[in-house]
Amino acid sequence: MSLFYGIEMKPAEKKLPAASAQIVRKTAELAKVIDRCEKIVIVKAMEEALALKEYYETQNLFEELHPLLSPAHFQPTGRFQDYGFQSVSQRHYLFEDTVLSFRINRGTDQEISMFLFQLDEHLIGTDQEDDGSNYFVDREEKELIQKYASAYNVIITARS
Repeated sequence: MSLFYGIEMKPAEKKLPAASAQIVRKTAELAKVIDRCEKIVIVKAMEEALALKEYYETQNLFEELHPLLSPAHFQPTGRFQDYGFQSVSQRHYLFEDTVLSFRINRGTDQEISMFLFQLDEHLIGTDQEDDGSNYFVDREEKELIQKYASAYNVIITARS
């Protein structure tokens, strides 16, 4: 799972095509844009994100800077749209400050199955890695998820 930075721009007011082209050129000069989604430009390095933020502020375009998680093999649920987005390159990004990722470390097959059944309505998505699955839920539901795990004798570990 990788950490990226999304720089969200305000909806553009009517700008002349030359002005829009200048913004695109300057963005390319300041950062290596790896992806985008509507009004969000995605970069890998915080330094690039801060440079874009500073430039967009001078153009009255800056809206917000988002730390983003991008799980490699993410399978979203119906709740995903409230916690992230899919980019133009079809990658999934999650707003890092809104989600909690965890793994199941121990439990019998039946205990894990019952825990996952209970978890289903809270699940934002899963990410399958070679060494196991990461589960994503709302960060605000951490205590609830821990209580579910305890009730089913399942050991979980939050991932950072």
